Amino acid sequence: MPTTVTYPSAELPGPPRISLSLPDGWEILTVPGVQIAAAEPARDAGFRTNLVVSVQRAAAGTELSSVAADLARRTAELPAHEDLGTGELEIAGRSWLASEYGYTQAGADTVVQASRYCVLDRGSATDVVEVVGSCGAERADTQIEIIRGMQDSVRIDIP
Repeated sequence: MPTTVTYPSAELPGPPRISLSLPDGWEILTVPGVQIAAAEPARDAGFRTNLVVSVQRAAAGTELSSVAADLARRTAELPAHEDLGTGELEIAGRSWLASEYGYTQAGADTVVQASRYCVLDRGSATDVVEVVGSCGAERADTQIEIIRGMQDSVRIDIP
């Protein structure tokens, strides 16, 4: 006998609601595979600072420690990778993994990224919220503070 499956439902929870504050003038972008994407106003030259938010469904019971291990593996594979710091912090009552690093691809400028990850226990599944800001190394001293401000403003609501 066929079974009807409904999404969202208690067995298949829908995505969380995510909000954040963008600096004046930043543009909202549509990027496949991400829930939120935004970038500073277009520049004549150099890397355009941006921020993307994605939500990935993971197995029930996924913990922040496994997200940290996966991140360490992925960033270690980046060309000319330099770890700038990784640790945990709390924002609006939620635990986050924060990691900042730089890398350089052949023929391209060095990129600095600030990544944050939050694990949401949804009962039958886990959602991993990823918030990644990227900027060119030549402006990282000022841009990283803007990125961190946006990341600090992220709020998650589970409907």
